[in-house]
Amino acid sequence: MRRILVIDGHPDAGSYCAALALAYGDGATAGGHEVRRLTVREMRFDPILHGGFTDPQPLEPDLVEARAAVRWCEHLVIVTPCWWWHVPALLKGFIDRLFLPGVGVDYLKWPPYIRKLLKGRSARVIYTQNSPQLVAFLAREDLFWRNMRRAFLRHCGFRPVRRTLLANMRSATQEQRERWLREVRCLGLEGA
Repeated sequence: MRRILVIDGHPDAGSYCAALALAYGDGATAGGHEVRRLTVREMRFDPILHGGFTDPQPLEPDLVEARAAVRWCEHLVIVTPCWWWHVPALLKGFIDRLFLPGVGVDYLKWPPYIRKLLKGRSARVIYTQNSPQLVAFLAREDLFWRNMRRAFLRHCGFRPVRRTLLANMRSATQEQRERWLREVRCLGLEGA
């Protein structure tokens, strides 16, 4: 059994992403995994990284709890929509504020110049997008996935990093959406 952290990164409580995060977490709990959940829209924090990495502001209590949850987990699951080939602004602010040097990475003066602080953990990104996957790949070189996997999660040490992409959301039927919820719940059961 695994320690799993599920992060709901959608700013709207009534979103399909919120339902996906709930389905994954419920599946993981039913599978005997220890589950913690973070709902970014319910957290109170300034999403702007004032001072950058050189002089960041102190973490608010919700971010202190989130940092402890990230360090606690063995498997991280982020559920988010893909907007403008990236995560919503609130989730981006959460990432900027939380995965600072000392939490996600440490920067070194000498090669290899970086120490990945979250090694030994795996991750999955469950994301929705309106466009077909082929369009995302051909028109934007799969920019969302490359950024989430390489520039963020692997950069911090998460491996393997997997994805569940739910594309063509605008034209998805209710039957399709219900099937996806069942599939995501099964991922939770397996702790995958």
